[in-house]
Amino acid sequence: MNTRIVLASMLGAATLSAHAADFGPLSLTGFAKDEVGVANNVGSVANNTSAPPVCYGDSREVLPSSAKCFPTSLGTVTTPTPMYQLTGDLKHEFDNGLRVDAVLTKRLRNGSNDIVGQNWFEKYVGLSYPSVGSLKVGTQLARAWSRQDGFSYPIGLSTAWSETGAGFGLFPQAVRLTSRTLNYSFGKLTLEATYATNNKYDQYTGPQGPDQASTPQMLELFAQFSNHNNLIEFTFETSHGAGQSSWGKAPFVGASNLPVLGPGGAGGSATNIYSELPRQSVAILEGDHWFTPQWMLTWGLRHSYWSGSAITCGFTSNVGNGQSGCLYPSQGFNYANGMYSGVSYQPGYSASTNDFLLGLSHYRGLWTYTAGMVYLGRARTSNPTEWGQSNWAVITNLGAYRKLPEVYRNLSVYGGFGYVRFGRLGPAPLSMPSNTQFSGINSWVSRSGETFTLGALVTF
Repeated sequence: MNTRIVLASMLGAATLSAHAADFGPLSLTGFAKDEVGVANNVGSVANNTSAPPVCYGDSREVLPSSAKCFPTSLGTVTTPTPMYQLTGDLKHEFDNGLRVDAVLTKRLRNGSNDIVGQNWFEKYVGLSYPSVGSLKVGTQLARAWSRQDGFSYPIGLSTAWSETGAGFGLFPQAVRLTSRTLNYSFGKLTLEATYATNNKYDQYTGPQGPDQASTPQMLELFAQFSNHNNLIEFTFETSHGAGQSSWGKAPFVGASNLPVLGPGGAGGSATNIYSELPRQSVAILEGDHWFTPQWMLTWGLRHSYWSGSAITCGFTSNVGNGQSGCLYPSQGFNYANGMYSGVSYQPGYSASTNDFLLGLSHYRGLWTYTAGMVYLGRARTSNPTEWGQSNWAVITNLGAYRKLPEVYRNLSVYGGFGYVRFGRLGPAPLSMPSNTQFSGINSWVSRSGETFTLGALVTF
């Protein structure tokens, strides 16, 4: 898609009457943006006309017994990404200050739900009282993702920071308690706790089906401190029974591989090897520091932990020739080849990582200039298979952002140059959800690549 066409469409949208709308107790807010990304050293096949094949059940291509689905060539790929979000807030405030809200948020990326399988970004009802705080019940964004995104998006590193690590992005079923703002002489403090759960995984194909799956449960603690020069936030999540990944935007859904099952005999019945719940946690400390009104430092520290998760072998009697066979409803996490009673299976191994964010922003009139980097570190694990624990990645970005009030008051355009560097060829670092997280640059076939981004944004 031609870059001029994409940006022209956004500029055209800005000429419309796009602004927040209030209809009595109902308010509508949101944004529309279009972004074009260009990346080199992107792996593909057939002279860059199609995507690489997918190794089902082994997305990192680490099992010695699996065929490696590597790209056959490297090239430059252009990717347009239109995104739209609309939030409706139906609210009423009583004379005593008690406020009731019902909120719905829909976000679309490339014409589909931004998070696959999740129809709503937010869908909750809330109560708030100034001297007490607030209570919200329903579908809500996790602080782990939304606040990491809040710090990293302005410096062009949202994908590298908020969409990596052991956090979750969205809680389909959650209860959140937020304190009132606590005022001190040295600053303001807000405290929060969220309990999240979801349905059991219900699509398992084996003889020990959904009744063997666990109900996922999550506790997220959040604290925000601010004063004249600083915004500092701490987020801690701990969960069990959820599908494991290192995609920090992942929805909180039930794991499909409980209990962990090993291969069965010739008849195809699964063997229960052990049934330990997969556990996952993340601790994030991040913030902004204003040296002056024109200069701001952004920083972040993150520790991730995964208990590891085996590939689950689900058996069915309807595999091609009518013979019993093995399907893989779960890709597992940080697994390796193992043996049980003389038959191979893939157990999971625990792992932890430390990652860092650093950025600098300079404000000058209508312009903002940014520079930033994310470091995804090596992992600590006893996994005998190289699953990415020996790899690391550095992602950098230089960006510029400009408001365009001469065209429309809520229109802005932005651009950035990025660079991705891996420590070695092979599986991507554990904090990355796939080998091709960053614009398609594949750590199996290229240690580095450059990116260019150009976009336009309208808020209302």
